[in-house]
Amino acid sequence: MWFLVEILQKRLGTLTRHNNRHPLEIIRFGKQYGNIYKTIKMTRKTNYLTSAFCIFFILISSCEMPKDSQGGWQKVFQNDANGEVTFGEKSRLIDAVRLGYPIRIGWGSNRVEHVADADFLTIFEDEEVFAQIKTIVGQAPQIEEDSLKIRFRSQNHWTKIAGTNGYSTAFMIDYFKDSIVGGGTDRYTATTWYVLYPNHITDIEARPLWRKTSPHWEKWNNRNEKKN
Repeated sequence: MWFLVEILQKRLGTLTRHNNRHPLEIIRFGKQYGNIYKTIKMTRKTNYLTSAFCIFFILISSCEMPKDSQGGWQKVFQNDANGEVTFGEKSRLIDAVRLGYPIRIGWGSNRVEHVADADFLTIFEDEEVFAQIKTIVGQAPQIEEDSLKIRFRSQNHWTKIAGTNGYSTAFMIDYFKDSIVGGGTDRYTATTWYVLYPNHITDIEARPLWRKTSPHWEKWNNRNEKKN
C-alpha cells in the first residue's frame, strides 16, 4: 500500500513546483492526500493488530495443558476391601485433602453403586484417608414385576465412613426416636476416591496439618501401644 503514498508525494511535489497552479488546487490536493494517508496508516495498523491476534491464537491453541493440571472432577485413587491399591496414587489424594479440594467417594454393593460428597475428612499419620458422608434419608431399591423404584426408608437417617485401608462402617438413626436402629458394625469394602481440581492449579505445597511433637501425641501413642 505504501507505493500509493509515494505516488501521491510525487504528485504533490509536481503541483508545488509549478507556480502557475492555483493555490486552492494545491490546498485541495493536500487535503485529499492527507485523508488518503491517514486511511492507509490506519489500515496498516489494523493489519498489524490482526496479525498479532492470529499469532497469539495459534500459540494458545497449540499449547496443550498437562492432564494433571486440568480442572474438574477426576478419579485419583481406588482401594479394594483389603486396602490394596487398584488405581492411582494415595499421595495425590492426601495432597488434595490438605489443599482443601472437594472430595467424593464411590462404592457399590447389592447391585447398586453410590457416589457421595465427603463431608468430613481425616488423614491418619500421612498414610490413610477416612471420609464421612453427610447424613442422608435412607433409601432402598424396590423391584415390582417389571418396574424398578428407589424409595425412602421411613423414619431412617443413614451415614457412612470409608477409608483408603478398606475399612467401612455405617449406622442408621430413627429420626423420630433419635436413636440408633442399625449399623455400627465394622466392614471392609472397596472405595473409589474423586477430587475436584480447580481450573488453575497453583504450586502450593501440601503440608501436613499435624505434628508428632504435639503434647498429646506421646500420650495417645503410648495408650494405643499398650492396647496392642
